Amino acid sequence: MKKDRRHQPIERWFARPIIPVVWDIGQMDCTSLAQASLVFLQGGELAALPGVLEVLTRPPLADIPVMLHIDLLAGLTSDEPGLRYLVGHKRIDGIITVRSHLIAAARRMGLAAILRLFLQDGRAVDRGLHIIEQAHPDVIELIPGVAAIETAAQFSPLPIPRIAGGLVRSADLAQRILASGCRAVSTSNEQLWNLNTTS
Repeated sequence: MKKDRRHQPIERWFARPIIPVVWDIGQMDCTSLAQASLVFLQGGELAALPGVLEVLTRPPLADIPVMLHIDLLAGLTSDEPGLRYLVGHKRIDGIITVRSHLIAAARRMGLAAILRLFLQDGRAVDRGLHIIEQAHPDVIELIPGVAAIETAAQFSPLPIPRIAGGLVRSADLAQRILASGCRAVSTSNEQLWNLNTTS
């Protein structure tokens, strides 16, 4: 039976400003992680995925939406069969990918989809805007985080929520990214996760 996450309000993902990026979740203190309103799974191997998801089914993490970076999961191909495999895991709400052709397929299968864009120069910005128009992701993630500040004028007219991540090492930079119009900041820096308790 197909699940359809698109009917769930994405707005709730942004109730807290920091999105923790995790993998080896069994080895960490989940107190600050539990304060998040969205979690990104990134890295690791396919064989370990069921165990990671099992931890996420337990309180206090059980109700937090989970997005999986499909391109960075070793052992799973970033294609439609890979998506069909993920649909079978009830704890996965959607995917993160740089592969724009997977966006429509993921949404068709009932998974939410975040399109990650690397903004290394002006041409990448123009190309990214074109890809967004064609792919219609649920959310866009701009990498690195500082690029979200520099390109705010180009991306702010879009109706799609945007987040930013990558090389966000301070609370000051995270706050500047949020002030630029991004709805959240993704980071593996556990110290920054504590911003969710003060927001």
